[in-house]
Amino acid sequence: MATRSRSPLHILKFGGTSLGAAERIAWAARHAAGSARRRRTLVVVSAMAGITNLLLRSARAAATGDRSWRKAADEIRARHRKAAESLLSAAERKRFERRLEAAIGIFEKSCEEFEAEGKTTAQGLDGVASLGEVISAALFAAALREAGARGRAVDAAELIVTDDRFGDANVLVEATQKRLRERISPLVSRGVVPVMTGFRGATIESAPTTLGRGSSDYTATLVGSLLCAAEITIWTDVDGVMTADPQIVPGARVISRLTYAEAIELAFFGAKVIHWKAILPAMQSGTPLRVRNSFRPSEAGTRIVSGANGRAAVAAVTAVPRAHLVTLRGDGALRPVELATRALGWLDGAGAHPLLVVQSSPENSLAFALAHEEATLAGFCHPISGQQASDGFVVHSSEEVGLVTAIGARIGHPAGAAARIFTALERCRVSVLAAATGASGQRVALAVPQNSLSAAVRAIHREFRL
Repeated sequence: MATRSRSPLHILKFGGTSLGAAERIAWAARHAAGSARRRRTLVVVSAMAGITNLLLRSARAAATGDRSWRKAADEIRARHRKAAESLLSAAERKRFERRLEAAIGIFEKSCEEFEAEGKTTAQGLDGVASLGEVISAALFAAALREAGARGRAVDAAELIVTDDRFGDANVLVEATQKRLRERISPLVSRGVVPVMTGFRGATIESAPTTLGRGSSDYTATLVGSLLCAAEITIWTDVDGVMTADPQIVPGARVISRLTYAEAIELAFFGAKVIHWKAILPAMQSGTPLRVRNSFRPSEAGTRIVSGANGRAAVAAVTAVPRAHLVTLRGDGALRPVELATRALGWLDGAGAHPLLVVQSSPENSLAFALAHEEATLAGFCHPISGQQASDGFVVHSSEEVGLVTAIGARIGHPAGAAARIFTALERCRVSVLAAATGASGQRVALAVPQNSLSAAVRAIHREFRL
């Protein structure tokens, strides 16, 4: 026991596809149990694949009088019971089903309230959205016990303290670290394997919150960082971070090692393996982060660490197939700096995160690219011209484009790297509609016609022999 208490802590995060069926949960539980026999281990889980979308879709429909939530409750119950029947003994199954019914009861009560009020609220949806993780944690902990480990489901709402920005809450780090050290550290030192709900937190007043869609990975890296873990492994359904989307570049390969900065750039600009927000806690604490495929566990995956890479200037090329390039123009009374201040403030108010920003002071214009989903929410889903956006400037144009980004820790250093990118695109006759480099010199982002996106990605990938 004393040896275990001094052993390094490892965080294992299992995503929804890795927990999508009984056989996948069984493999993950065996792997986690094996880890627990060698070292202190903590597990973070997502909801089973598709459950979160079903919960939210049904809850929103309830506010319109649509009672499809009843069918959704039955579907959630049936999926988890089927998995439990394959995984658990009678006693464990009975224990799990009590947790399952409690979570479904919260969902049903919330939907009844939405239906009665004819509307949802951000706080109410947060109370529903992460119930899939609550159920998943209970099931995984039971599967761990069946595998011989001391699994215990832990609700992150009791540990991760946030503000009240429902839907995308900010973590109060000091309060969270205090709770983790008080409640989790003693468990893992005794050989217990906490199975924590991802995606979920709560305010100081105990109102459930969520940390933003796809933030179960963030839960894992946050907890790992605050508890000084030796390593964090994200188990997903791909072999790791690749040099390009293999559907665009069939010869793309897994990158064995990335810096934190490269990984953040890749995630922000279209690589879907891990959210950029999830990398930040690991980078701040210097905790190694590994991305691996639970369907192909023999593969080593991608390791994300500090330091510089010695490879060529470009490490990978990402693609955002649907983006909107929006151009704003200021009137004569608005100075260029004021245009930028107002425009970016307006985007922040809309919750938008520009992928590319280019300003021309002589033209008193500002162009930015938004991913399609954010462009839709901000009102740019269709080409427009002359739309008044705010006092002092108008939306001059909005067109749907593709965004291709070349990323590498050394992209700004070797002479001619950017020139090689543009030459490669010119060679295959790809027009560049807008371009911007990062202040850190680790990326070149380019807006290109949508029908040229694949050609642009392949050209850059080929140019740097990735």
